[in-house]
Amino acid sequence: MFRTALLRSASAKLVANQAIKSQARYFSPSLNKVILMGNVGQDPKIIQFENGKKLATFSLATSRRYKDGEGNLVEQTEWHKVRFNNEKAELVERLIKKGALVTIDGSIRYDSFNKDGVEIHTTNILATNFEIKAFPKRVNPEEQAEGQSGEDA
Repeated sequence: MFRTALLRSASAKLVANQAIKSQARYFSPSLNKVILMGNVGQDPKIIQFENGKKLATFSLATSRRYKDGEGNLVEQTEWHKVRFNNEKAELVERLIKKGALVTIDGSIRYDSFNKDGVEIHTTNILATNFEIKAFPKRVNPEEQAEGQSGEDA
C-alpha cells in the first residue's frame, strides 16, 4: 500500500514536471527584481502631473568594500536613481529625507529619450515598496555650536 502511494506520488511529480517543461517552450520564465539598501542622497523631488498622479525621485547610494591587490581597503559607491509612482510617491514625500537608510524593492527600468537630437539612455529603479531602516541624524544648531566651542577650548 505504501509502495503504491509512493509510485502515485512520483508519477504525479513526473507529470507536473513535464507540464512545466511544455509550458516553458511557450513562456520563458523571467524575473526583474531589485532589492537595494542604502542611504538617500537628497530629499525626494516630487512631480505632480495634470491628471493628479505623482512621481517621486531620489538618488540612493549603495557601497561595497573590498581589498585591492595591495591589501588596501577600497570603498566603491554606486548611485541609483529611484522612482516611486502615485500613492507610494506621497508616502515618500512625507517620510523619506536625505541621509535616511532605506531598503527599496522594485525592478530595473531602462528608458531612452531624444534631447536636442541626441538619444539619451537612462537606468532607473522603478520602486514598488520601501522600508526605512534608520532616520537621518538631526543636528541641533545649539548642540553643534557647543560641540565646536568645546573642541576649541
